[in-house]
Amino acid sequence: MSKTPYEIRLELLHLAQSILQTPVFEKRNQISDEYHSKLTEANRETLPFPTMPDFPSTADIITEAEALKKFVDQA
Repeated sequence: MSKTPYEIRLELLHLAQSILQTPVFEKRNQISDEYHSKLTEANRETLPFPTMPDFPSTADIITEAEALKKFVDQA
């Protein structure tokens, strides 16, 4: 059974979101792990929590999905 254009677009949006969010999750986990490895009772009050990278915006996800669609359309 073929997928409708709407189903294909939704899949492309999910794929684009995953492509863009995965590195952000990995970086946030790395930063958090580094912070917690440096955290001790002695510095708990003075060690600031690091700034985390932002997740991709809706516009970023749509741009990535459009690039994926353009690639698929070439085949």
